[in-house]
Amino acid sequence: MKKLLTLALTLALVSCGGMITPEPGSQHIVRLEGEPIGCAFLYRIEIEASVFDVRDAEQYLRNRIVDQQRRGNAYWIISQRTRPNEWVIFGPERSFIIGANVYDCPDPHNVQIR
Repeated sequence: MKKLLTLALTLALVSCGGMITPEPGSQHIVRLEGEPIGCAFLYRIEIEASVFDVRDAEQYLRNRIVDQQRRGNAYWIISQRTRPNEWVIFGPERSFIIGANVYDCPDPHNVQIR
């Protein structure tokens, strides 16, 4: 019985990855690997997401960029850190804090990086 309960809890926690669903339009936002050349800087954004996986935190960031409704089709992560969540039993043990610069690029898939 204990093995079955342990297996069920493990499967429940493993299946928590990929929990943030993409908002309409977020699939068109491109992550840049450095500061872009030829793109207009729009604003800086910082998010805190209490999720299990950094991929979910980045999806949360893309969703927030879409929610801003201030254009922006590319972002460059300039800071990333984690903070432990206190008093957590079944939820994520840490929160991801991501700071990013948001840009409007003519062609976000063919951007030159400095």
